[in-house]
Amino acid sequence: MSTLPLEFRDVTCTFGPEANRVHALRNVSFSLNPGELVAVMGPSGSGKSTLLNIAGLLLQPTSGEVLIDGVETSQMSQKKTAELRRDHLGVVFQRYNLMSTFTVGENVALPLELGGQKLKEMRGEIQRALAEVGLEDIIDRFPEEISGGQAQRVAIARALIGSRGIILADEPTGALDTATSDDVMRILRGRIDAGAAGILVTHEARFAGWADRVIYLRDGQIAD
Repeated sequence: MSTLPLEFRDVTCTFGPEANRVHALRNVSFSLNPGELVAVMGPSGSGKSTLLNIAGLLLQPTSGEVLIDGVETSQMSQKKTAELRRDHLGVVFQRYNLMSTFTVGENVALPLELGGQKLKEMRGEIQRALAEVGLEDIIDRFPEEISGGQAQRVAIARALIGSRGIILADEPTGALDTATSDDVMRILRGRIDAGAAGILVTHEARFAGWADRVIYLRDGQIAD
């Protein structure tokens, strides 16, 4: 029996003391299949960012289980959690989160470098990741020397490098024009079609249209 890339089982996440407790997520259950992109939609405060942070192992749920490739993650050490995040999860942030003192190539290589690989040994893999997003010619530039659209594609290349099979994207088109947004979605969709699994948090129905299905959150619960 094959394992699923990602599973949420009755995941609840609360913040604050009991008297003022906020339920960010309430008993959320869903799974991702290989080759599937799921869009997560809902109004502000519905729990979208909390769901993505838990899926990215950046936040522990209050209760419930999160499984990555069949492995339950709540009892893992910080070291094992960091390794799992680095090796299996690619995250595309809305605001790029590029290191200003690193070149484009060094930014893309960061997940592999954290895994112990040497930068000089990764140049071919860096170039392949940048070629996938159409930016192989800017490998030695710095973030301040490229456009916002290019910066977002660099962030995507960083999320795609290596063999990570789960891609998590938080409003990746939020600050981009229509043409660049479509390019970004085409790149993400291409990696999903190649066998990865992905979550896309978005406010816009036209971007959700790239997904295979939509999860709609309201008040921390799946509404449909």
